[in-house]
Amino acid sequence: MPKWKSAIFSDIRNAIGEQVTFSMWKGRPYMRTYTRPANPNTAKQAAGRDVMKQLVKRYQEIMADPEVKAAWNEKALPYMISGFNLFTKYGRLSKIALDKSSGSAPLSVTITYSSGIPIANAGIVKFNGSQWSIVKDVGTLEAGEDKTVEVTGLTAGTYYFFLADLTVLKTGDTKPQAYQAVTKWKPDMVNGVAQEAKVVVS
Repeated sequence: MPKWKSAIFSDIRNAIGEQVTFSMWKGRPYMRTYTRPANPNTAKQAAGRDVMKQLVKRYQEIMADPEVKAAWNEKALPYMISGFNLFTKYGRLSKIALDKSSGSAPLSVTITYSSGIPIANAGIVKFNGSQWSIVKDVGTLEAGEDKTVEVTGLTAGTYYFFLADLTVLKTGDTKPQAYQAVTKWKPDMVNGVAQEAKVVVS
């Protein structure tokens, strides 16, 4: 393999035009012919992109308050990232879904979740369009994939269920708060969309 050394370009990365790509391998710089990255746009990819889109939209909605933004930035400080990066990371690593989307009151549902939020901080909250309430508080969720929680006795109304970081709080606030709720989505790998944890009870 040809070797290349340069005192000027010792750490050059990425592509120049669409001719040459520079990178590092095991600490050594190398270059290769540029190839256009594949983008098959599979349903799995589309679902992941839609989840990210929904997370960004949610972040923008709840961070209009500077104190909320500051609380999330403070939470992210030990990781040396922004509150936005932490919020979207939690959301991308989490998923939450319901076993049914409608039914007659009183209704019971099974929540299936995988928490990307540290389990010591994570909870599940419910929103009925006007009020937030805690379904599972911190210290009551399990780590791991596809854990389940039963919610019973839902009366008529529309409910949304979120995985939340219940330790992010503005001074003077008590949980639950809308800005603690991170994600109500699970990537739908078949249809290529973000599926929300929502149930309509009649």
